[in-house]
Amino acid sequence: MKKNSAPQEAKYFKFRFTPLMIILAIAILVLFTAGIALSVWRIAEHGINEVTDVLKSPLLIAICLFGIAVISAMLIQSRYVITKDTFITQFGFIKSKFAIRDFTSILLDTDSKKLTVHAGEEFFVVCTDPNWNNDFIQALREVKPDIEFSFTLTDKENKSN
Repeated sequence: MKKNSAPQEAKYFKFRFTPLMIILAIAILVLFTAGIALSVWRIAEHGINEVTDVLKSPLLIAICLFGIAVISAMLIQSRYVITKDTFITQFGFIKSKFAIRDFTSILLDTDSKKLTVHAGEEFFVVCTDPNWNNDFIQALREVKPDIEFSFTLTDKENKSN
């Protein structure tokens, strides 16, 4: 049997935001849009007559546009990427890279359906769609087959007391 020597293509797993986070992000986008509309109306109605007007309304528009770009990027481009040797977390414009060779174990919390990846003393929680957990674990094990996998069990009797 011939081993597949083709490089592994990157595997993407979308970050799962809680409903509250999505609602807050939408509320922030609405506030930024209102800030832009108010500033444009203020410039159209009163013009830019003083030095403070130059700083006030255009600066507010710039800040709101920047905020819209950051929040939109966070909602659209938040994901985990597994390549042939690197694990990448991306939250909008912010990226972090980790060497998969440093990973020691993966723990699945059966209550929250979240994965915890351990790299020595460090760890991080992976928040993806629970249906993708097996695919995520498999993708990591393709890169590092000796990574340990375990899961938590909760005693149902103790929860009802």
